[in-house]
Parts: sequence; C-alpha cells; structure tokens
Amino acid sequence: MLGRINNRFSNLSARAAIAVALAVIVAASAVAFLITRGSNAEADTSVQPFAARIDQVDGSVGIARLSAEAENAEPDWTEATVNMPVSIGDRIYAKNGSHVSVALTGHDVVRLNSEASLDVLALADRRTQLALRSGSAVFEVGVLASDELYEVATPCGAVNFAQPGLYQVGLDGDNAIISVLNGMARVVGVEGSGDINRGQVFNLACSTPAEAVSSSIAPNLAGEIVDDYYRGRYARTYDGRYRNYDSYVADPYFYDPYRSSLSYQYVSADVPGLYDLDYYGDWVNVNDYGYCWAPRVSSGWAPYHSGYWDVDNLWGPTWVASESWGWAPYHYGRWAFVSDRWFWVPEARTRPVYSPAPVAFFSVGEQIAWVPLGPREVYVSRYYDRNFSPRYLASTDVINVVERQRTFVNFNAPGAVTVVGVNALRGQIGPGRFSTGDPNAFARARPLLDPLSVNGVRQHAANREDARQRIKLARSEEQVFNTRVVTGAKLAALPGRPEFAKALNVESVPDRVKGNKLKIDQQGQAVTVRRPDGLPQPVVSSGERQRQMSALASRAEQGDKSARREMRQMMREEQRTGQTSAQPSAGGQQTQAEQSRQEMKQQRRAERQQQTPAPQQAAQQDAARQAQQQQMKQQRKADRQQQQAAPASQRQAAGQAQQQMKQQRRVERQQQMQQQQQARPQQQVPQPKPPKQRPPDVQVQRQAAIQQQAARAQQQSQRQAMAQQQQAARAQQQSQRQA
Repeated sequence: MLGRINNRFSNLSARAAIAVALAVIVAASAVAFLITRGSNAEADTSVQPFAARIDQVDGSVGIARLSAEAENAEPDWTEATVNMPVSIGDRIYAKNGSHVSVALTGHDVVRLNSEASLDVLALADRRTQLALRSGSAVFEVGVLASDELYEVATPCGAVNFAQPGLYQVGLDGDNAIISVLNGMARVVGVEGSGDINRGQVFNLACSTPAEAVSSSIAPNLAGEIVDDYYRGRYARTYDGRYRNYDSYVADPYFYDPYRSSLSYQYVSADVPGLYDLDYYGDWVNVNDYGYCWAPRVSSGWAPYHSGYWDVDNLWGPTWVASESWGWAPYHYGRWAFVSDRWFWVPEARTRPVYSPAPVAFFSVGEQIAWVPLGPREVYVSRYYDRNFSPRYLASTDVINVVERQRTFVNFNAPGAVTVVGVNALRGQIGPGRFSTGDPNAFARARPLLDPLSVNGVRQHAANREDARQRIKLARSEEQVFNTRVVTGAKLAALPGRPEFAKALNVESVPDRVKGNKLKIDQQGQAVTVRRPDGLPQPVVSSGERQRQMSALASRAEQGDKSARREMRQMMREEQRTGQTSAQPSAGGQQTQAEQSRQEMKQQRRAERQQQTPAPQQAAQQDAARQAQQQQMKQQRKADRQQQQAAPASQRQAAGQAQQQMKQQRRVERQQQMQQQQQARPQQQVPQPKPPKQRPPDVQVQRQAAIQQQAARAQQQSQRQAMAQQQQAARAQQQSQRQA
C-alpha cells in the first residue's frame, strides 16, 4: 500500500512522502482500533446529523434559525443563498414575487411559491416533518419507503404522503388545498382521516366541524402545474414534455435526470446537489479510491478556501461554499490530492452521513487553521446546546482516537492548510483573507475536537457574528409563523431544546381521532381554474358557498368593489363547472349553477322594485314645495292690500311687523332648504348598479322601507310647523290692526 501511495505522490519531496506514509499508517491503525474497540463502547445513536440544501433562490428569501434562539427572542433573519444548510428548527419565508427550492435529498425537493412560509419540524433518515403556514408549495417525493414518514402540517390538518409523487399544498384563508398530481396522500384532520388519489383536489376547512370537499383536476390544468414545476426545477434540460398531463402520467420515470447523470452512478441519491457535479467537474478512476470527482478550477485552487463559516449551527461550525457546486463535496466524503489535482472521494456507504465540515481544526496563538480530512480519516459528529457546549455522537473510544491523532494525509498537499486570525471567521473567506501557513507548526499542535473552545470563536457564535447577510421581514410577515399547525405524528425532541414543539406552536391530532373516517363531499365537476398563487380553485360545498356569498354581499353593501368582483368571479366559475358537470336528471332537476342564476335574477328584480319609489317620492316632494310657495305668495299679496287700506300709523306698524315676518320666513326657508338638501342626496342620487350575483336580502328591503317612512313623517311635521307659524303671524297682524 505504501508503494502505491509513494508512486502517486512522487512529485513531492522525500520528507513529504514520509509524512504522508506515516499519516496513512496512523489512519489505518485508528480504523483497526475502532473496529476492535469501538463496538465495546457506548455510543449515542438516537441522534444523527442531517441537513437539507438551499438549492435555488429567485428573489428575496429569508431564513431564520429558531434552534439557536432563546425563548421569546427576536428571530435572526438572513438572506438565503445557494448552499446554505437547512436543518431542524429552521424557518424559511419567500417574500412577495420570490421563490426558493430546498433539496432534502437528491430526489426530494420542496419549492416554495411567493409569500410562502416553511418550518422544518423533523429531518432525519426515515422522518420528514414540515409545516406550511402561508402560501403554497410543490413537494417532489422521489423515494419513499413503506416505513418512512413524510408529513406536511397545516393549520387545518396534516398531509401525509403515502407514495412517491408530485404534490401541491397551499392555504386559502381558512382552508387548505391539496392537489395530488401523482401518488397518493392521506389527510389527517381534527375530526378524522381521508385519502386523496392521483388527479384529485382536496379542500379541507379549518373550521369546526371541518368540511372536506373532493373534486377532480382537469388534465389541462394538471399539465400546466406539472410543466411549471419541472421547467423551473430543471431549466437546463427540461423539454416541456409534461404540458400534456397524459404524457406525464404515462412516463414511468417521471422525468428523472439522474438516470442519465454520471454522478448518480457513483454517489447515493440521498445526497443533494449531485445534479451540479456533471456541469462543473469530471469523474476519474483513481487508484485505491475508485471513481472520484475533480472540479474544473484554476491552478492553485484548494478546497475550503472560498466561502464562510456558519459558527452557530446546531451541528457545529458549518462551511458554506461560494462555489455553485459546493454542497456534496464539502459535506459528504473526503478530499485527496493526487497527480497535482484535488479529487473529492465519495463515501463508500449505502446511506452517507452528513458532516457540517469534515476538516480538522487547529489553534496556534491568535490564529486558527483547518485542513480537509482525507479518505478514512474520522470526523466526530456532534450537536451544540443553547450554551454552545458540544454533545458528541460517538463512543469514548472513537473520541480518544481522534484526539491522539497528530498527522493528516493532506498536511503537505499544496494549499491544504488554511490559516486565518480568529476574527476573520466573522467574514467571507477568500483570496487575500487567509494564508497557507507552515504545516509543520500546526502538525505539532493538538487537533481541536471542539473549535468553539478557541477564545473568540464561541463569542462569534453567541453574538451571531458571521458573514451571513441579514434581511428584514415586515411585522405581518413574521406574524405568519405564530399560526398554530396540526401534525398527525408527534414531534421528536430537538437535541438540547426540550421546548421545541411549544416554541413552534405545533399540536398533534389525538390518536383516538385518527381512526375516524373524515366526511368528504365528493363533487362531480372538474376544477379548471388556477388561482394567482398557483393553486387550483377548488369546488366548495353548498354550505361554504352560501357563507362566502353572504360575507361578500355584506361587504358589497358597504361599498367594497372587490367583493362585487369576487362574487362575479364565483358565478363565472360556477357556470364553467356547471358546463363540465353531469347533465340534469330525467326529473328535470336544475344544477347548482342554474339555481344560483335564478336566485340572482330574482334578487336583481327585487332591487329594481325597491329603487323605483325613490323618483316618485322626490316628485311628490317637489309638488308639495311648489304648492307651499304659491300659498305664501298669495298670503303676501293679501297682506299688502290690507296695508294700503289702513291709516298711515297702522301702515307703519304693519310695515315693521311685515319686516319681522319676512326675516322670520327667510330664516325658516333657509332651514327648510338645508333639511331638504340633506335628505335629497339619499333619495335622488342614482343608486349604484347592484352586483349581478348578490343574493336576496330581505333585511335590506325592510331597512329601506323604514327610512322612506321616516322621511315622509319628517316632511309632514315640517309642514305642520310652517302652518302654525303662519297662523301665528296672521293673528299678530290682526291684533295690530285692531289696536
């Protein structure tokens, strides 16, 4: 074995070759020690590190880590970028007009649409639990074992994916909309469970008692949704074949680009990011290591030189690479320098294990350094509690072996050792921000099992001092995450965070309820309309439709134009669905859409009848006003005649009284005109044209009649008061004449 190693490193110096050989011997001894002694030690196997990858980002997307937050602390929102890790307790929000894809594995992907939120409740080998509190998302499930749990919690209930397939889940107010484009799902609500098959749309109400409506999805609409997803997911290679939904259903592989990928042949599909390796590197058969991947990079390149350290991650300091392909090579497998070229050596395992950064850390003075682990060199998995203290997921024997190791196979590889000041961990690592140091100086240092033990590094983690770019979410966007969600399976405790479920406002459906059969209203018509948020517009039950129409009618009465538009839209949708539904039976029964149209016609007729009295009443008021004015003219004429026949002294006294009367009548006319102007707009202004779809409302008619009766009573009282005033004036004039 030493001969083969020396042949591959013949370009190195003799001292470097000896050091490499010694490192291999030490590593081999360590492996033998672990095989012979590791099985006798007690190891914690209940927790295994696992993380997903931010795969694609379009627009502005925020990610916050609840697992590192103190209770009631403000979330630390950062701008999501490609290659960011996503793990248990992380929260994601796609702002308006943005999208983000999260690769759980090589085959399982979640694509969030605009204004969608996602919480990671569980992420493990056989258990995936997510929470959707707003917006909509598409879930691509490539592989699903019979004993595996894949669940999406919503405020209305949980959706369990029972088969590999393509699913869409979204929220519409107080309803959850679930579409099964391929596969089969089970809905677990607060009142029971029900199955959803391929080609169905399920509308689940959050109200109690819950209402569930199932309808089919039209092939044209299904093809549009499938085509939209694959076009965004595989923009380089997708050819639009699934715009025809029948072609999608008939394809046994459901567009699996990994089938033609070289990377898929050498690495397990459980590893995300393999799709990128074919475009940025080459697979080469390397002696002793088998097929390894080499990136196409410039001369002098070395791994772990371009990126930054996420120091407060649950699983320990995590490397976030700047290279677009930098997920799988930095979190799975090891690195080796062979024939003047760096190669990534994948793990020879059926189920690879995630590592936040398989490197060895060293500290000398105020500097910290790291070197990539080589093949067969051991990395100790761990997690950190709220106090940033490590909890190792390995036996004591394994930990002792790693602590005693002093040499590493990549120590003498060009550029392998990266040296920076401790404060440099707060920023981006790149050219000019590090040095390659003296490997011999760090070779004599003891490797750090816990890099956070270095002075300053733990402070960076506690103060969230890193190169992540922060982002501000509006208060309304943050409030979305306060919504309660329902899971079918109870959450497992997050390592070091016993209050995890409570902090995320998660409740589980009682076991006694899960066995109940959910009442489902099976609709015959197919859904043909797609909402602006990408969800199909599901068919609602008759009871839910009446409630919606009543609420919209109430809003329309208050002048809400958007409510009128929504009512018209609902009617058009009913007309379209009515055309595609079954024909009326022989008994001549009307469809729901026809009945709704008849109701709307009757409502419009009643409203026109209600509006007709207004012009008649206005004409009557004008006639009464003209008659009153004519009567007042005649009275003034009679008064003038009486004054001319009276003596001068009487005429003078009468003139003064007449001036007082004129002034009084002027004030009365002004008051009367003001009252008429206040009443006239309510009676003469043309009423707005009622919405075509407003349902009958008897209460509105009654209120209008009461208002008309009150107006007539007010006018009658005004006329009586005017007559009394005129009579009093005439009596006063008569008394003056007699005097």
